[in-house]
Amino acid sequence: MDSSFRNTQSIHAPPQPPLNFDATPSSLVTDARKLNTDAESVVNQITKIEQGEADFSYAILPFLNHENLALRESLVIRKDLRDASDEASKILTDGEIDLSMREDFYCIVDAVYRKAEALDPEYRYFLLKLHQDSERNGLGISSIYDKQRFREVRKRTADLERECLKNLNGQTEGLWFTRQDLKGLPDHFFHDRQSQSTTSVADGTRAGDTEAGEKLWVRYKDPDIIPIMKFATNSATRRKMFMGNESRCPQNRPLYCEIFALRDEAARLLGYPNHAAYRTHYKMVQTPAAVQKSLLDVRELLHDQRDRELATLLELKREDLKENRDVVGNDKKLFLWDRVFYDRLLKEKHYSFDQPMLAEYFSFDQTLSGMLRIYEDIFRLRFITVRAEGNMVLHDSVTMFSVWDTNDNDSFLGYFYVDPYPRDGKYTHAGHYRLQPGFTAPSGKRCYPSSWLNINFPYPTSTMPSLLKHEELRRLFHEIGHAIHNLVSKTKCSRFHGTSVDRDFVEAPAILLEKFLWNPRHVKELSYHYSYLSPEYFESWKASQSSQEGLQRPPIQLPDQLIEQLVKTEHVNGAINNVWKAWHASFDMAVHTPRSHDEILEMDFQVLFNKMRATITGLAGPEALGQDFDWGNGFAVFRAIISGYDAGYYVYLLSQIYSTDLFQSTFEPDTMNVEKGMQYRYQLLQPGGSQPEMLTLMNYLGREPNADAFRREHEVSE
Repeated sequence: MDSSFRNTQSIHAPPQPPLNFDATPSSLVTDARKLNTDAESVVNQITKIEQGEADFSYAILPFLNHENLALRESLVIRKDLRDASDEASKILTDGEIDLSMREDFYCIVDAVYRKAEALDPEYRYFLLKLHQDSERNGLGISSIYDKQRFREVRKRTADLERECLKNLNGQTEGLWFTRQDLKGLPDHFFHDRQSQSTTSVADGTRAGDTEAGEKLWVRYKDPDIIPIMKFATNSATRRKMFMGNESRCPQNRPLYCEIFALRDEAARLLGYPNHAAYRTHYKMVQTPAAVQKSLLDVRELLHDQRDRELATLLELKREDLKENRDVVGNDKKLFLWDRVFYDRLLKEKHYSFDQPMLAEYFSFDQTLSGMLRIYEDIFRLRFITVRAEGNMVLHDSVTMFSVWDTNDNDSFLGYFYVDPYPRDGKYTHAGHYRLQPGFTAPSGKRCYPSSWLNINFPYPTSTMPSLLKHEELRRLFHEIGHAIHNLVSKTKCSRFHGTSVDRDFVEAPAILLEKFLWNPRHVKELSYHYSYLSPEYFESWKASQSSQEGLQRPPIQLPDQLIEQLVKTEHVNGAINNVWKAWHASFDMAVHTPRSHDEILEMDFQVLFNKMRATITGLAGPEALGQDFDWGNGFAVFRAIISGYDAGYYVYLLSQIYSTDLFQSTFEPDTMNVEKGMQYRYQLLQPGGSQPEMLTLMNYLGREPNADAFRREHEVSE
């Protein structure tokens, strides 16, 4: 972290020590068993209460207190703990399922619920959710056989989801490419990738003979995939990378099929027509039909604009093939492996959007410092670097902050960890993890939250810092947005804290903060050319220039004319990007809304996945070259629908609609308006999920949210 950012010493010690990352394989399993034993003991005591004597403080509060202390989010980014973590997760999940299906506990919850006591609003909402959980956990199933089958299905589904995620997180597949194959990629792509001779072995894969001499091993992971799809001028390279990535983890294919079938069976045992009906019942959208209508509305709204954008990219492709005789490609179609490449080329040609040059202005440490300053100013926060010792962090590349509230006498808010670089055994995707939720106990004692940012940006070297492309900047803004939500929230119940909100709403605050990245003022503030970071980096930059004659050092900050061009690209190909989300969401709903259970058993998910992609996005795949629609394995690497977003991927579009409404209503006139920022913090972020999310939105906006701002935004893009 940039040492000029903040002093590493706090004005006073935090009232709560940080987490200790000293787990061992045996301690993970032991702790999981203890949590189950403690939970069972609490429930056993509650079920001894006579129903007529049961009230909230006597029967429900002990369970709430236990849940507050027990609720943690799993984050295993040490390879040696992976298997033990899976075992511990299974122990906890099985224990939770068994407890959730105890009829004696449900009878107590039902008795208290029916008493309709005058309670604190958040406690009343907790009781409502607990009562709903009991109904949805199979306790209304009358048949003993069906109830037992429901229990088995839930446990089997959880096991399969865990196995699929383990396969995705642990996969080490990739491809060998020669330097010629990777023509067009910026030099810094090669800095942290070791060249391998044709007889070398990497990740258990041996390169074949080639006249090209050396090859590089590239993995099916974002730090490798994204640059290749953006910059590789050889369409065969892009196609090979795309197809390989879509075909990884073949062992997941039968597991996903079984998961879809089991979810459908469980929903029908509960009396729902399908899994999507079960999942949406208590959400803001309430029904699958409402989701499907919204998705269709978005597709119709964007259809003509999508076609215009595709036509523009196809024409650009044709021009590119004419101008570059050494580039081979089909000029009749815009293929899936063309989309990202020609999107980048369009921005370069029409908007002077030079990705490698722009990245030189956004080194990770410097950019993170600038982002946190923005949040400090508008939300009245203070981030102070903590000098980690011992087991306070998992790796020495992790930066740890204590977070303070400058609007409340520098009161403590929680801890924030940033884990920026890839390493063996670490999750390969970007995400925010709520390691520890916050809550305020009935005694008034506060338990403070801990947020972990898991990202995989290019590793810095002695000659080059970690430079972020614009998409990586967006991702960083997004994930920090989730962390801010967790850190500033204040609830009595840990299950409602921070990002523990309805999935329909959870992405909106993070997507809103992405919009700051398109404000010229913030782009300017965040930019800082890496050659000014140190004398060594300056010498490295000079050495990287093709000509030393008349060499001029770049401006320290991004020039205004380039910022103006960058900002103009915000909605370039916006329709294509949004129908891409609509395709994922539509597939998600299709596999979770079969008309019968037999239909789900007979469904060919990969064919459906590819056909829906072709229809909704308008992009061609291998089927346009004569292959059948069963190519690839894409549906079985669709992580979101086995990690909490099943029958819920639509939230990324819905949250975009909400966030556009919120941004234009709040921050668009002045993103640094502190009064608006504090209103947003207290009214929208602080409640977490402690009340219905639609109520939170209406309290903040003074009306129901709508899609008017989203429509205006896309009309402007035409």
